[in-house]
Amino acid sequence: SLDFGYEAMRDTLRLLNNAGIAHSGGGHNLVAAAEPAIMEVKGLRVGLLSFTDNQPEWEATPEKGGVFYVPVNVRDERAVNLFELVRHTRQRVGLLVVAAHWGGNWGYYPPQEHVEFGRALVAAGADIVFGHSAHVFRGIEIHQGRPILYSAGDFVDDYAVDPVERNDWSFVFIVETDQGVPTRLQLHPTVIRHFQARLARDAESRLIGQRMMELCAALGTKASWDADKNCLTIAHEANGDVAKQSCADESFARG
Repeated sequence: SLDFGYEAMRDTLRLLNNAGIAHSGGGHNLVAAAEPAIMEVKGLRVGLLSFTDNQPEWEATPEKGGVFYVPVNVRDERAVNLFELVRHTRQRVGLLVVAAHWGGNWGYYPPQEHVEFGRALVAAGADIVFGHSAHVFRGIEIHQGRPILYSAGDFVDDYAVDPVERNDWSFVFIVETDQGVPTRLQLHPTVIRHFQARLARDAESRLIGQRMMELCAALGTKASWDADKNCLTIAHEANGDVAKQSCADESFARG
């Protein structure tokens, strides 16, 4: 958010506000940066909280604008405050997404501190943990019936493509919910071509899906390939009940 300085961040926030686009994670002071975005979608109140553990020098303070900076350490005071904010926000909404811009670039496997922190966010009330920053996608864990996306990968970027860590591969993530409870995920493979995001096709699509299946399996999550829809499906248990195969609402997580 601050790669191009504070004036650019203020300009971005102004444009978002003028366009009526809800946002979270940055602002003219700490209170504004930590403010959740809340909107109603098809009768369901959806909340979004966003934080980062990158660039501590860009941290918003009571007197200075910046980003909502929270170290990924469950014992840090700022993390404790975040968990309390998650609990408070969850009481106001029917579905809560917590976006975590965490960790450095690259790496297909989440650091242990991300696993611990993601689970703590779920325990505090996050229905979906939407991780990003690594430039490649990582596996998805289902914890207490809630999905933790450790990294969504890149949707569009201007990086050169790494032949091993394929930063041009990702997904459109569709999270199906039943009365605010996540029940199933559909992952539609995408690929970046000439700085455009496109749906992947044929063998490449299956290859992207296979890699995600392997990464999910390492986290104890079973994913299956739906050849008809050209996507991965992850159905899971919610509150002890077998996940339903139909959805009442859909929310989209994308990075």
